[in-house]
Amino acid sequence: MFNGDVPVRSQGDFKYWQGIIPGDTSKTLWTKIHPYEDLPRVIDPKSGWLQNTNDPPWTTTFPIAIKADNYPPYMAPASLRFPGNFRTERSIRMLSEDDLISFDEMVRYKFSTRMELADRILDDLIPATRKLGGELARRSADVLLAWDRQANADSRGAVLFAFWAKQMHLDDKSFSKSWSQDFPRTTPDGFVDPKSAVATLEAVAVKVEKTYGKLDIAWGDVFRLHINNTDLPANGGGGSLGIFHVVDYAPVDGGRFQAVKGDSFVAAIEFSQPVKAMALIGYGNATQPGSPHTEDQLQLFANKQLRPVWRERRDIRAHLEERKVF
Repeated sequence: MFNGDVPVRSQGDFKYWQGIIPGDTSKTLWTKIHPYEDLPRVIDPKSGWLQNTNDPPWTTTFPIAIKADNYPPYMAPASLRFPGNFRTERSIRMLSEDDLISFDEMVRYKFSTRMELADRILDDLIPATRKLGGELARRSADVLLAWDRQANADSRGAVLFAFWAKQMHLDDKSFSKSWSQDFPRTTPDGFVDPKSAVATLEAVAVKVEKTYGKLDIAWGDVFRLHINNTDLPANGGGGSLGIFHVVDYAPVDGGRFQAVKGDSFVAAIEFSQPVKAMALIGYGNATQPGSPHTEDQLQLFANKQLRPVWRERRDIRAHLEERKVF
């Protein structure tokens, strides 16, 4: 269920209400919120799964079960917010292409770093680069062809592609085939301007080779997980690249980047008998100086692993560090 408190509006769509609204008129004053019966929701969809990656409710499951036309236009965005939709498309793909997902598979999917954008666009970019580009562009195409299309610590080609995508400033107008709600797994696609895409790749390749000494620098050599004295190669990247395991970075020095936000509390729960639950807070459970728990989960995060959730009294007592009786 799309369970936010949605005001009952008399006008406007979602974009309108995200802007600056006149406050000197009763026309923009709301006094009620929509009741439960009005909210977008679906129960037991045919697909067998629900998903949300900070996208509107219309792509909760596929085939589409909740249609935007049945709700007020101010309820939620009419379509996916571009370019963040590639993460949603990756989520839909992982779920719809697997009929039976085990607990361990679910955890692997949670930490998936495959770039949906790469899967969508490399079949256009690589041929265009070899046809329209020079020697450096062709070498770049070779790197992208050999790349595993993931942002794992040892992935080579991910840095080049991610920097190219950022420089391209992709939006829905960049693609010859626009995004369609009816085909969320295959759109958008194709370049409006292949020459510009190739020229951008050449320019980015120059900078990558100059900064790192090679085009196929490993992702984890550039992107790092760093807390206090712990410095580890990172995996994961931006949702706009179509990565489900989101980690955002900020530049530090020497062309390196440090993780600053993204995945926070992660939990995987299987409603079995007994319940199976694992979780993780990559940045730790504490911020107090000197605490051993500021970075003790970071290695698990780097390894794409979760820790057990202690739910039984015996497990909690077995792992107590301190106990005070009042």
